[in-house]
Amino acid sequence: CEAECSMGDVNGDSSVDVLDIVQIVDSIINSEMNFDIACSDINADGSVDILDIVQIVDLIFGGRLNDASSAKISIGKDALLLSSNGYVGGIQMTLTHGSNFKIDLINNALVANYSTNDNITRLVIVEPREDKLFSYCGDFEITEMIIANSNARIDAVISPMSFQLSAAYPNPFNPSTNMTLDVPEAGFVSVKVYNVAGQVVATLMNGNMDASNYNLTWDASNASSGMYFVKAEVSGETISQKLVLMK
Repeated sequence: CEAECSMGDVNGDSSVDVLDIVQIVDSIINSEMNFDIACSDINADGSVDILDIVQIVDLIFGGRLNDASSAKISIGKDALLLSSNGYVGGIQMTLTHGSNFKIDLINNALVANYSTNDNITRLVIVEPREDKLFSYCGDFEITEMIIANSNARIDAVISPMSFQLSAAYPNPFNPSTNMTLDVPEAGFVSVKVYNVAGQVVATLMNGNMDASNYNLTWDASNASSGMYFVKAEVSGETISQKLVLMK
């Protein structure tokens, strides 16, 4: 860009339009800024990201009167959804995952694209027009996330979509086994291990918890070999499964 470039004119064609947005999106997901930051860092924070993109969208399409102030990302078994209390201009995420991870990004948006390099996927969605942001296969973790309204970053939380207790692994086990618990809403959570006589032999969780994913471990070093049951209770729902300790 020339020194006298118009702010937001990333590609230097003397107009600010969706082509400039596409160029920034491609640069973010590929980690290659191939343009002059002076022409695109609209919020003057020294970097170019989704926060600048949403302001370019605002330049093109005009101001928004219903900006969101908060949002929630819900992770289901095969899809990731967004809910908010108003307008969301864009989402930028970095995911880490295994080699078997697959993603299918929505195309019902102004611009949506992603790039996967080894075990890292970067994605940008501008003006999503449906709740589902992408479907997926495999395990992943959100390591970086920015959600913005028309001009600024907004508060966002990540929560599972449903109450789930994963299969214990290993099982049979000696001396410890691991599980993950998905809690969709904040509330009282109880996870206890019982013997075949119905007696509590271990308490893995018992108290008020935020909506999130939790890793649980039962160390049965002091327990005898045999069959046990783990029972998780959240907001009146109960899930249980059999555990086998073999020493």
